[in-house]
Amino acid sequence: MIWEVFMGKVLIIKNNNSDERIHRYAMESYEQGKKCYYNSVDGTLNEQALMELKKNFEGSGIVLMITYENSDLRKIKDVFIGDEAYINYKNSIEYIMRVYLKKTCHERVIASIIDKIDLDIDADFGYGQYVIMNDMESLFYELRERIIANKQEKTYDISEKEEKLEEKYGLSVLAQKDEQSVRIYPSDSVGKDRTEFQRDRERVVNCKAFRRLVDKAQIFGSEKGDYYRTRMTHSLEVNQIAKAIAYALKLNLDLTEAIALGHDLGHTPFGHQGERTLDEILCGKIDVGINATQKMFEKRCFGGFKHNYQSAKILTEIEEKYKEYPGLNVSVQVVEGVLKHTKLKPGKIDLSDFLSKEYLDKICISNEKVQVCSSLEGQVVAIADEIAQRGHDVDDALTSGVMTIDEFKDRLKIDKCRELFDRINKEINDIETSERLIIDKKELKISRIVSVIINYFIQKTIEYSLTLVSEYEELGRISLDNTKVMVRFPDDVERVNGYLEQVVQKKVICNNEVARADYNASMIVQNLFAKYYKNPRLLHSGTVHKIFLETLKHKNREVSNSAIYLSDGSIELVNKEIEEITSKPLNEKLVLEYLKDGDNSCAEKDIVIFEKRRILVRAITDYIAGMTDGYALEEYEKLR
Repeated sequence: MIWEVFMGKVLIIKNNNSDERIHRYAMESYEQGKKCYYNSVDGTLNEQALMELKKNFEGSGIVLMITYENSDLRKIKDVFIGDEAYINYKNSIEYIMRVYLKKTCHERVIASIIDKIDLDIDADFGYGQYVIMNDMESLFYELRERIIANKQEKTYDISEKEEKLEEKYGLSVLAQKDEQSVRIYPSDSVGKDRTEFQRDRERVVNCKAFRRLVDKAQIFGSEKGDYYRTRMTHSLEVNQIAKAIAYALKLNLDLTEAIALGHDLGHTPFGHQGERTLDEILCGKIDVGINATQKMFEKRCFGGFKHNYQSAKILTEIEEKYKEYPGLNVSVQVVEGVLKHTKLKPGKIDLSDFLSKEYLDKICISNEKVQVCSSLEGQVVAIADEIAQRGHDVDDALTSGVMTIDEFKDRLKIDKCRELFDRINKEINDIETSERLIIDKKELKISRIVSVIINYFIQKTIEYSLTLVSEYEELGRISLDNTKVMVRFPDDVERVNGYLEQVVQKKVICNNEVARADYNASMIVQNLFAKYYKNPRLLHSGTVHKIFLETLKHKNREVSNSAIYLSDGSIELVNKEIEEITSKPLNEKLVLEYLKDGDNSCAEKDIVIFEKRRILVRAITDYIAGMTDGYALEEYEKLR
C-alpha cells in the first residue's frame, strides 16, 4: 500500500442502513480480508460532487464507514475503517476493511473518532449525499495507526549472508566469528566495508540512549564538580578493560566493544537508587497511586525493573532507527551480553516485559539460574564491569577523603590481599623516593593505586581464563546455548574482589552524603511517577503516542479496539478514559486468573482496563528510566 499517494485524506461514508448490503459487504471485507465495493453513484452523489471527489481523491487512501441504526441518523451502530480505498473506473469506491468497532463495546472510541472530525450530519453532508472527503491529517494518522495495529504482524526470517567479512586478526576457535552473527530481522546493510559486529558497535555509539549516559551519574551525589564519574565514563572504562582481556584471549574485539558500550544503556537517572525506586514502585513497596491490591503487586502484575533488562529493551525496542522494525537490530549476541552482564532476577521479573519472543527464543534463558553469557565476549564484559567497579570504589573512597591511603593500606594487611598490598606499597614508595618534582603526591598515589588494582584483576583474569579456554578449545565454535564459564577470577582473587567491595561499601555507599542523595533521588522519581500516573497528559507527547500505539498493538482485540489518545480530542472523553484507567478498582481474582491462564481473548471489562493500566505504568517506567539526571530534576521542578 502506498500511503504517500494520498497522505492526510480520508473518505467518510455515512450508511443510514437503508440497504443492508452496504453493511454486509463491509463486514465480509473485514472478516475475510477481501476487496469490496461501495456504489457511489447509486443516488449517493450527484455528478458534480462525484467529479470533485475524483479530482481530489487520486490514488489509494483510507475509508471510514459510519453505520447508523436507522435513517434518522441519530444513533451510531458501528464503524469500519479500511484502506486501499480508491474510486474505480465504474465510479465505485473499492476498499478492504481492517478495523471494526461496535457501539456496544467501543462507544468511547467511536465518540473520540467522531469528535476528532467534528462531524455534523446536516452541515457536512449535502442533501442526499453519503460520501465526503476529510483532509485532517491527525485523523488520517490515527486511522492509519489503527489499521496497522490490526493487520497481522509481519514475520521475519533470520537472514544470514553468504559472504561475510573475515576478521583482520587471528581469533581463538572459541571466539564469535562474523558469520555466526544472528539477527532477528534481515540485515539492512549490504555493503562489505564492515563486519557484522562493527555495525553493532556503531549502532550502539550512535543511539540516543548512549549520548544520555553523559548526564547519568555512577553514584548520585549532591554536587557535580570537575571530578565526576558518569555512566558514560564508566562504559568507556569497561570497554578499555574488556578489550585488554579479549585481545589476550584472542576473542572478537568488535563484539566485545558493542556489548561493553551498550551494557549500561538502561540505567536510570540518579545511579542505582533510581533503579531501586522504580522496581519498588512496580512491586507496590512504594505507593504512587497505582490502583491495585497487595496480592496483585506481590504477583508482579506490573512487572519489575532492572537496568540490564532495560538495556536489552532499548536495543531491541525503544530506540528507533528503521522504518521496518523496532530497535537497533543488533546481533542477538550483543543483546544477550548486555542482558547478562550482571545478575538476572529469576522468578521476580518477567523478561517478556523487556524482550520479544523472537529474542527470548534465541537467548539461552530456559533455565534462568544459568546466568552466564553464552559468548566468551559477553563473559569478558561482565568481569570487566566488575573490575572497573572495584577501581571506581577505591578511587571514590580515597579522593573524597572518607578513607585515607594509610587506612586503605591497613585494610589490605591480611593474607588474602598480601600480593595486592605489596604491589600498591611498591608504587607508593616509588613516588615517595622519586626525584621528580611532583605537584600533588596524594593525587598521583591515588591514581597509581587504582591502576595497580585494575591491572591486578586484569592480569589474574587473563592468566586463569587462558587455562580454561585451552581446556575447552576442543568444543569448537561456541553456540548460543553454551553455559560453560571460561572467563572468571580464580577463587583466591574472587575472595580479594569480595573483600574490597565490602570494605568500600562500608565507607562510600553507606556514607551520610550518599544516603541523603539517595533519599532525594528516590523522592524525585516517586514524585514524577505519581504525577504522570495521575495525569498522563503531563507526559512527553512521544510517550503519550507510545501508550496509544501499545494499546493498538495489544494481542487482546478488545484492548486494541478500545485505544484512545490521551492528549487529543474531547477533554471530557479523555478525562473519563484516564479516570477509568488509573482509578477503577479491579476484580483481583479475575486479573490473577487471567495472568495465570494467559488468555488474550478475554473480553471482560476489568481485564481491558487492567491491560491499559499496565501499558500506562510500563510507559511511565520507560520514560523516567530514559531521563538524564538534569532532565529529571528539571521535570521535577516544573511539576512541583
